[in-house]
Amino acid sequence: MGPAALNGVPPVSAASASLPASAVHAATHADHAPVLDQQISAILPALSLPPVAATREVIAALPPLLAAKAGVELAQARAQRLQAGVHEWAFKAGAQQRSDAVGDKFFETDVALERGMRFGRKGQTDKALGEMGVNAGQMSYADTWHETVRTLVQAWFEAQRARASVQVLAQQTVLAADQLRVAQRRVKAGDAPRLDEMMARAESERAQGAEQQARGRLEVMLQELRLRYPGLALEALQLSDAASALAATFSTSPPAMPEADAVWLQRIMADNHELELAEAEAQVARLAAQRAQLDTRPDPLVGVRAARERGGAENVVGLYITVPISGALRAADARAAQAQADAAEQRLALTRQKVEAAAQRAVLQTRHTRSVWERQQAVQQAMAQVAQLATKAYALGEVSLTESLQARRNALEASLTAQAARWDALEAITRLLVDAHQLWAADEH
Repeated sequence: MGPAALNGVPPVSAASASLPASAVHAATHADHAPVLDQQISAILPALSLPPVAATREVIAALPPLLAAKAGVELAQARAQRLQAGVHEWAFKAGAQQRSDAVGDKFFETDVALERGMRFGRKGQTDKALGEMGVNAGQMSYADTWHETVRTLVQAWFEAQRARASVQVLAQQTVLAADQLRVAQRRVKAGDAPRLDEMMARAESERAQGAEQQARGRLEVMLQELRLRYPGLALEALQLSDAASALAATFSTSPPAMPEADAVWLQRIMADNHELELAEAEAQVARLAAQRAQLDTRPDPLVGVRAARERGGAENVVGLYITVPISGALRAADARAAQAQADAAEQRLALTRQKVEAAAQRAVLQTRHTRSVWERQQAVQQAMAQVAQLATKAYALGEVSLTESLQARRNALEASLTAQAARWDALEAITRLLVDAHQLWAADEH
C-alpha cells in the first residue's frame, strides 16, 4: 500500500492542475496513483522517518488539531444558526383599566404573537454563508494539519542532524584516542618530544568534550520531541554503533524524486490548503458583503393581535406589520463588509504569491540539497583519506603531530558538513512529499 492510500488522499497530476481539486484528485487517482504510490513507497524507507500510520495518529491527537477540529464544529453550529435566522416568535400580553366620562370602569386585555421575517433572498444567502463557513473551517483544519506536519518534520530532522553529529564526534573520539596512543608510544621510544603527548592528550579530551556536548543537545531534542509529540516513535533517532552507522549513511545517497520538477510544482499548487483556506475566506467575505447589502432593506415584523375591550363588550382581532426605516447605520455596515471583502481578496492574492514562491522553493531545494550533498560527500571522502594518511605518516615520523591533528580536524569538519548536507537533502524530499500531499495528508472531512 502506497502513502496515498495510507493518507487517504490521492496524489495530484500535473495535467490536472487547472481543474477543481475534487476533479484533480479523481482524475489523478485513476490514471497515475498506483505508479506514483509504488515510487514513493520505495523512497520512504530511505528517509528514516517515524512509522507513517502511527505518526498520523500522533498528529491527530495534538492540541492544535483538536482545537482546529473544534473550529469545524463551531462553523457547523454557526451554519445552523444562520439557517435558522435571528428572528424568533415573540408573545405579548397586556392588561389595562379603562374609565369613561360617566364613571364606568372596564378591565381590558390584549395578546399578540409576532415574528420578524427575512426579506428577499436573505434566507438563501444565510444558508450559503453557513455552508461556506463550514468549508472554510474544514480548510482551516487541513491547513493547521499541514503546518503541524511541517513543524514535526523540521523538529525530526533537527534531531537527526544532532544524532549524526554525535556519531561523527564519537568516531573522532576513538580516532583521537588512537592518536594519543601513537604519540605515547613514540614519546616512550624517544622518537617524539613530550609536547606531542601533551598535545595529543588535549586533542583527545577536546574530542570527548565535543562528543559529550553533542550528546547533551541530542538528549534535549529527544526530550522536546517526547513532550511535544506524545507517542511519537523515536527508535530511528536512537544512537547505534558509530562506525557502522557512519559507514551506512555515507554509502547511501538520498533518493532521487520521481517525475520532473514542474510536475511536483503543479502538484503542490493544485491542492494547497493554505491557498484553499484563503479562497474560502474570500468567498465568505464576498457573501457577507452581499448579505450586509441586503440588510440595508430591513426585515419587517409581522404579528397577529387579539384584544378584549370594555369588559368583553368589544372583541378585536387584527394583523399588524412593523417596518424599520433604514438609515446610516445599515449603509455603514454594508460599506464595512465590502471593505472586508476587498481586503480578503488582497490577502488571497498575497497568499497565492506566497504559496507559489514556497512551492518553487521546495522543489528547487530538493534538487539543490541533493547536489550539495554529493559534493560534500566527495569532500568528506577526500579529507578522510588525507587524515588517515597523515595519521600513518605521523606514526612513521614523516609529519609533525600538528600537521596530523590539523588533517584530522579538517576531516571532522568535512564529515559534519557532509552529514548535515545529507539530512538537509532528506528533509527537502520529505517536505516536498508533505507539500504535495503524498505523505501525512490531511482529511478535510
